[in-house]
Amino acid sequence: MYNFVFDPKTFTLEDEFSFNCYKGISCFNKCCYDVKLVLSPYDFLRLRKSLSLEVEEFIKKYGELYLGEVTQLPVISINIDPYTFACAFLKEEGCTVYKERPSSCRLYPLARFITRNDKGERQEIYKIIRETHCKGHYENRIIKIKDYLKEQELFPYLFFNDLWGEVIIKRQKFANIPLTGDILDLIFLMVYDLPNFKEKLEKNFFLEDFFLEEDDKNSEEKLLEKSLIYIRDKLLTEENLL
Repeated sequence: MYNFVFDPKTFTLEDEFSFNCYKGISCFNKCCYDVKLVLSPYDFLRLRKSLSLEVEEFIKKYGELYLGEVTQLPVISINIDPYTFACAFLKEEGCTVYKERPSSCRLYPLARFITRNDKGERQEIYKIIRETHCKGHYENRIIKIKDYLKEQELFPYLFFNDLWGEVIIKRQKFANIPLTGDILDLIFLMVYDLPNFKEKLEKNFFLEDFFLEEDDKNSEEKLLEKSLIYIRDKLLTEENLL
């Protein structure tokens, strides 16, 4: 595993930093080795659709499904090659899913944190990750954080990742209450197995208080958004868990 540290400075969206990654740089693709790549629900949705795979087929071919140690929520991660330690999507020609690469790949070398200031107002801050192998920090390319996010097409990912983060925070409020198998199955269905969830909704699935507008029924993205909000606001409540 490569060693990394965070720069001590905290960055905002308006701050600038120096970084560039491109094919031809001496460290190209080295960050794709020996890494635990955890997929957010939106990461999984984008990759699964781009590869035209069924949910179970994707997991069997590329990933691993397990429960998070802290959250006890379903998690999907990408396997690494047991011999080369490369990401499952890395080939000799480079990343084979680059256009649909996960948010953590897009965000690198930044780490993003959501905090609250003294007034309770939401703050979005960033730290720079420095790894011993990465030469991109020495490239003479200055860019604002907000422009880097736009360049990497991160905004839809951040929207969904923040919703998923709110689900995790809500789960942590009731960390002392074990989740039943039925609830875990429902969460998996609603955030990862969207085609099956949609089919169940069309067959009058038992979630009577789950509503999807007619215009949104053909959008898995909209279904995921509504699902995350439902889990946060209605499923993970003390009344429902006890």
